[in-house]
Amino acid sequence: MLPGIAVGEELLERCHQVLLVVSNKEVDQWGVEKARGFLIETLPAGGWRGARPDLVLCFVVAMFQAVAQSRRIFRNFRPNVVLGMGGFTSVGPLLWARLTGVPSCIHDSNAVPGKANRLAACFATRVAVGLEQVQKWFSAKKTVCTGTPVRSFLRTKGERGEARRFLGFSDQKATVLVMGGSQGARKLNELAVRAATLIDATEVQWLHLSGVKEEAHVRMAYARAGVRARVMSFYAEMDRLYAAADLVVARAGASSLAEIAQQSLPCILIPYPFAAENHQWENARVFAEAGAAVVREEQSCDPGWLAGEIQDILAHPARRKSMGESAQKLCRENAHRNLADLVEELGGKK
Repeated sequence: MLPGIAVGEELLERCHQVLLVVSNKEVDQWGVEKARGFLIETLPAGGWRGARPDLVLCFVVAMFQAVAQSRRIFRNFRPNVVLGMGGFTSVGPLLWARLTGVPSCIHDSNAVPGKANRLAACFATRVAVGLEQVQKWFSAKKTVCTGTPVRSFLRTKGERGEARRFLGFSDQKATVLVMGGSQGARKLNELAVRAATLIDATEVQWLHLSGVKEEAHVRMAYARAGVRARVMSFYAEMDRLYAAADLVVARAGASSLAEIAQQSLPCILIPYPFAAENHQWENARVFAEAGAAVVREEQSCDPGWLAGEIQDILAHPARRKSMGESAQKLCRENAHRNLADLVEELGGKK
């Protein structure tokens, strides 16, 4: 969703009208809450649930319904191009585009494309990917690597001292940013809090995005341990958090990784083990192979290991710098413009 908003912002700046079609999932609704200048429509969330005949039938019926709903949504808007950013919510509008002769494009941010994009690629006009490694999954003739767009306010690095003062943090202590993500936050939250208790609290301070359901529990856990931490369910001004951080501990969602790379931050990644196609592990592996991240599977990760890695990275500025520079190299320059250019090309720059 967030990469879609990023390219949408660029298209608005180019004086195009942009309609965002999002699912009714809480994370998508939150994502567009502060989006300005867009028209917004909602489609029910759906997806592939298995190859059992009754489930396949339900999926086919849901796709027909999605096309019908897309027809209703587009009756007045009449798009020149449809851009799908992944997920089965995008399949209905893309099918509508194919049936009506409207050019379309899909974008995949992950190291392994999801089922929805693999399906949509069969009838999309063009395919854009965030990582070069993904191009092998699609037709070479219609695939281009644009990079993964990030929102405009995250494309520059904020001033560290100012960000820390704003957050009420010391400018003298190392700062670790923990991001649990919208899925599977509980295990990562527990690991991070327990690791924090093994690290000298006089040297490290913690920023922790816990997710809505975990916020109170995580805040209390830090307080009981006597650890200096600011805990939030989520935070809209992520540029401040990235500017304040020396190190990020996170899952391995594509949007978060694109932002971390843009901000040139070293990271420790513990991929969500139940992500579709195990794509978070594949995303993390790209960062690990580039020297931008330390990666460990959740099942073999323990607080002692995590605490040790955090301390080692924080204790070696040269290592932090090298990891950050390696992350930056994974960031495709001007991804938002690259994808907007492709959309304009498909639409004849109307």
